[in-house]
Amino acid sequence: MQKRRIFLAMLLCMLWLTGFAQNAIKGTVKDKTGEPLIGVSVTYGNGQGTVTDFDGNFSVNAPAGTTIKVSYVGFKPQTLKGGDNMNITLEEDNTTLEDVVVIGYGTMKRKDLTGAVASVSGDKLAANPVTNVALALQGQLPGVSVVSQDGRPGASMAIRVRGGGSITQSNDPLYIVDGVQVSDISDIPADNIESIDVLKDGASTAIYGARGANGVILVTTKGSKGDGKAKVKYNMYYQIKKAPKPLDVQSAYGYVLHNWSYATFYGMNEADGIAEYFGLGSQFGNHLNEYKNISAHNYVDDVMRTAGTWNHDLSLSGGNENTKYYATVNYTKDDGIRIKSGMSRWSANFKISQKITKNLTFDADLRYNEMKFEGTKFDLAAGNEVYGYRPIDKPLGTDNSALLSMGSSSVEPEFNPVAVIDNYTNISKRQRIRGMGSLTWNVLKGLIAKSEISLSRNWSETQYWDGGQSTNPYNQAQLTKGDGYGLRWATTLNYEVQGLGENHSLTLLAGNEVLASKSNSSKMTGAGYPTEFDMDRAFGLMNMYNMKEDYYEQTKKLSDFESAVGEPKHTLSWFGRVNYDFLGRYLFTATFRADGSSNFAPNHHWGYFPSAAFGWRISDEPFMESARGWLDNLKLRLSYGTSGNDDIDASLWKEYWVPKVTWNGDKRTVTFSPGEILANPDLKWETTVSRNLGIDYSFWNGKLRGSFEAYWNTTKDILMKVPVAETTGHSYQFQNVGETSNKGIELSIFYEIIRSKDFNLSVNATYNYNKNNVEKVVDGVNADTHTNWGSSMKRPYNDYIIREGEPVGTIFGYKSAGYYTVNDFEVVNGVWTLKQGVPDISGVVNYTGVGNKTYQTPEGQVAFPGMMKFADTNEDGVVTEDDATVIGHTMAQHTGGININANYKGFDFAAGFTYQIGGDVYNANAMHSMMGNKNTSYGWNRLAFVDDCWKMYDVDGNGNLYAVTDPAALASLNANAKHALPYCEYGMVSSEFIEDASYFRLNTLTIGYTLPKNLTKKVGISNLRVYFTGGNLFCLAGYNGYDPDVNTRPGGQDGFPVPNYDWNSYPRARTYTFGLNVAF
Repeated sequence: MQKRRIFLAMLLCMLWLTGFAQNAIKGTVKDKTGEPLIGVSVTYGNGQGTVTDFDGNFSVNAPAGTTIKVSYVGFKPQTLKGGDNMNITLEEDNTTLEDVVVIGYGTMKRKDLTGAVASVSGDKLAANPVTNVALALQGQLPGVSVVSQDGRPGASMAIRVRGGGSITQSNDPLYIVDGVQVSDISDIPADNIESIDVLKDGASTAIYGARGANGVILVTTKGSKGDGKAKVKYNMYYQIKKAPKPLDVQSAYGYVLHNWSYATFYGMNEADGIAEYFGLGSQFGNHLNEYKNISAHNYVDDVMRTAGTWNHDLSLSGGNENTKYYATVNYTKDDGIRIKSGMSRWSANFKISQKITKNLTFDADLRYNEMKFEGTKFDLAAGNEVYGYRPIDKPLGTDNSALLSMGSSSVEPEFNPVAVIDNYTNISKRQRIRGMGSLTWNVLKGLIAKSEISLSRNWSETQYWDGGQSTNPYNQAQLTKGDGYGLRWATTLNYEVQGLGENHSLTLLAGNEVLASKSNSSKMTGAGYPTEFDMDRAFGLMNMYNMKEDYYEQTKKLSDFESAVGEPKHTLSWFGRVNYDFLGRYLFTATFRADGSSNFAPNHHWGYFPSAAFGWRISDEPFMESARGWLDNLKLRLSYGTSGNDDIDASLWKEYWVPKVTWNGDKRTVTFSPGEILANPDLKWETTVSRNLGIDYSFWNGKLRGSFEAYWNTTKDILMKVPVAETTGHSYQFQNVGETSNKGIELSIFYEIIRSKDFNLSVNATYNYNKNNVEKVVDGVNADTHTNWGSSMKRPYNDYIIREGEPVGTIFGYKSAGYYTVNDFEVVNGVWTLKQGVPDISGVVNYTGVGNKTYQTPEGQVAFPGMMKFADTNEDGVVTEDDATVIGHTMAQHTGGININANYKGFDFAAGFTYQIGGDVYNANAMHSMMGNKNTSYGWNRLAFVDDCWKMYDVDGNGNLYAVTDPAALASLNANAKHALPYCEYGMVSSEFIEDASYFRLNTLTIGYTLPKNLTKKVGISNLRVYFTGGNLFCLAGYNGYDPDVNTRPGGQDGFPVPNYDWNSYPRARTYTFGLNVAF
């Protein structure tokens, strides 16, 4: 009995000692200021471990003396012998050298990079509360520029990496989200993004071959850390969006006087109608001066509004070393600042990672997205059709629109912008679902095989309704549906060669990728529904229409149903990469990719894209030993690589036929004829050759760090339209006949001004210089295009041109010399003769009307006082069409951003600025206000500067209008005139309104506060932050439009780009955002 008791006591003692030993490693982790660090990873053995709690405490079931690894993002990891009551202090790692950067088909530490890669964290992007994450990239990354279409919800964003080299094809970068190619990133909430890495040079993009010519944007979305704890995060914000102040328009007095004067000049016996409508002159009440006390009604105020945006994001993550999961759902509702415009988005994502065996891991990723856009007639936001409408609510004459002749629409109720917008409805829906699965097999030490497959489907539907109350006599319903699929299957082998010793490191990558995609669309149209039908009833009874035959002729339609079966696209690729590291300071990378694409003819299916890069970590050289105290990193990089652009229409190398409708009375005949494009079986890739020199630097433990890049990219074999003989039955053929270049430098700098326990202050700045140039255009190439603001009455008609020696986006027009003044003429016996050396003008302007004969001129002379005056560029004595010249370059050569971040205890502050120096904006709105536009313009208001235009009419003592012909009186009347007489019937493309696009903008200003953790942990909250962000708070610019960052025609015209074109743009809002971040 006694022996049994002794045995049990010893057993209990052993169990107690064993338990004590298993819980022997405990401690606290803090930073150097003594603040506890939450969520620090403490691991041992094969990855077992835990994370620190609210107070920085941890406890692991491992015997004392076990080696543990303590790691935390932003701090240097430590490896220690475990014990009881450990006090561990982590030191900040500000050098970023150990940061992991995503590259093509893998990752790499930043210190080992040889290519040009720029990165931004998801936290920085989420700090800018915008619905399209592309907008948050502005000013964040060197070499990356972002231009927004305008301020409309769902506006397209043009992201350009080092300028873009193509002319007629896409310059959009390749977007890769978690390894899968997508068309854009507008449907990914910023809260879901872990990081964005941008590959800029050929050495980095060549691994993507035919898709990498315009740069590659790699988006990594968030996932679970697998640290054994479940985490719930909720982020939300509400944003108030204020419309900007409308453009200044003519005063009521100036508007009335202009219309009366122009009608008098134009003639057609219509001036009396204008006078009767407004009550002008002695015959109709003499009310002109009374309009000085009347305010003009600007209907921009009626169609614009203060709007709001809601954003909610909820995520759940957790798991352990064997199973990791992550799920998130996001909802955004973004109302536009123009009535009947807005966007909403649902997004959901689920990820799981499961270790099947010690060496085999399965990953799955499922993402669903649904977007809805509402809005049409976007030109009716703040453009001329809005501010031009009926500025006088109650004219002081006879309110009869017929008195305005062909301009009656300027005052008639059915043309009220609010009524027109209400008359149209456009609702577009887009759904996307993508599933991806992968297997990763650690075959043996250093050898990893991975195979992943992704499937995606997309659907779209657009419902368009025209109530038929204005320009179209029939109400109309259009239903457009589309669908498509995408497939990707990629297999890679990564091998880190073993047994090379400490001085050598060699990593090999080999892979294969298959891509396939296809899209289809169909459209059904109905017109002439019963008048009592509204939109819902029309779409519910789509076939209950009376489609008039003259409607077919009006719209040139073949039938009420159209369909298109997309061209399937297939790509087969083989690729490889070699990374070699000698002594940790001599780095070499080489890649090669072969792509076979169905977008090209069989004899040009395959393209081959090699690259090579070299890096030298100078700071690690023995002769730099004395600098180690202040120099963290100094690395030189050199690279050369090629990549391609296969983002073209697969039909360009094929012949196709198009239908044509002809009418014989009431009989409609459909025939087929060759299309405009002549097939070209020799069509091949556009190829970009990239050369890059880079320097990375870091000083004083990362206190000052950044990079410098110099590059030269050449894009050759650019696809251009070449006219062909009429005998072919076609108009033109796409051929590889162009070449462009982009040369530039990039500078990024980060400086931590103050680093302390309670207060930190840092600034990050980027500067980009890019010079684009067209190096080669074959003679005869159709490379010019036009804008649409002046229809066929615009001079010159082609106002955007492509020329050797000029950049893409060159504006072609007439160089303004102001206007012809009284001093330009000798007036003898009432004849106005141009002085010697003052050029006349012929065949350029068109001042049609009886007023054209007000000033007697010598036979053959066209110019008279007040007429637009242009430079005689060829100095032949007369301004003709031959004097049209280059008057603007839209591409800004200098861009960048400045970001300031600070925190004091629980408060945080951030300010983000973006800037642009140079470039031009094409202000079509102003040019349109200078256009007479005949009697169709009667009654329309114009921009305010028209009040300062030259005047040839004045009002006499009886209140009647008369032409001023006395030279002294005319000069006195126009002593303060700033612009020419706005009666020209041609829309003149004048340098006067090609304006400087430079700006300096406060993009975001954020103030936040994080509640103390000792308070929030009492209710189970690990982090609670509230913040306020102001967006677009000011923009310093000389541009007279709404915003110099504009491109209302992002798709170009007739296949050619028309950048920085501002015509009836949708203004960008000023925003005020209140947000909340909660983590449990």
